[in-house]
Amino acid sequence: MSNNVLFKVDHINKTIGSRQILHDVSFEAYAGEVFGFLGPNGAGKTTTIKIAAGLISADSGSVEIDGVNVKKNFEKAMSSVGAIVENPEMYKYLTGRKNLEQSARIREGVTKERIDEVVRLVKLENRINDKISKYSLGMRQRLGVAQAILHHPKVLILDEPTNGLDPAGIKELRDILKGLAHDEGICVIVSSHLMSEMELMCDRVGIIANGKMIGVHTLEEFTNASKDNSVTIRLRVDNPVLAAKLVSASKIDGKSIEVKLSRENSDKATAQIVKQLVDGMVEVYSITEPEHKSLEDAFIQLTAAQQGGGQIG
Repeated sequence: MSNNVLFKVDHINKTIGSRQILHDVSFEAYAGEVFGFLGPNGAGKTTTIKIAAGLISADSGSVEIDGVNVKKNFEKAMSSVGAIVENPEMYKYLTGRKNLEQSARIREGVTKERIDEVVRLVKLENRINDKISKYSLGMRQRLGVAQAILHHPKVLILDEPTNGLDPAGIKELRDILKGLAHDEGICVIVSSHLMSEMELMCDRVGIIANGKMIGVHTLEEFTNASKDNSVTIRLRVDNPVLAAKLVSASKIDGKSIEVKLSRENSDKATAQIVKQLVDGMVEVYSITEPEHKSLEDAFIQLTAAQQGGGQIG
């Protein structure tokens, strides 16, 4: 990932009817990264994506693609963009290759060699001459990505691309998108509400809830930002009932107890707890901390103040 900003959303507002869908939304995405644009259903993701792709206009604010303002110079800006909003459009009675050839007709400079190249990039070499009607949903999504990158775009925008895919299809698409970003230098922007999948795919994430940006960070920064000032340790002991009384445990679970500590002094406090238990004739077998907080955990905590993101529609 570089510091070259290829995609910039700057203070966008959008109202439809009497409802304000987007509230002063701003973020940037860079060359060579997969940027996850995350939020609950109805949070404003698709509206933002449609504005960025030039499908609808914002009430105020701007979008720039590689420094070109979408509203002021639409054609030049869109020449650097590949996008799939909702479902990729295809002719089901034609083969995958024929579909790509049809798409190439509306793009300048797309050669047969480029078609062969994108087929390899999306790993469809063995099925590209089959009719679309025989493709799985995952194969159609990969062909859609191939269509979107035919003209060497600098920015690839995908709206909920993993919807309906099985685990194998999701992994295939994930690997392709990461390859396009990290190996080809494309700025890949993926909107989704599937936190666990985005955690595996994205370099940075921006979270939107109720039409407002909560923040843009790396995955580690988001999970750290959502942590409170406490840590819970889990101790496996021979007598959990006695142990719980000795150290005021918050929970007993089988042969284990859990104790909540201040994060700042957790190491020293843990040592004191172990001493208390040993002095009280309790044998301590093991000490563990909870697993690393996931993006999904962070998302739930960070969006709580926005009432789960709201259903904008």
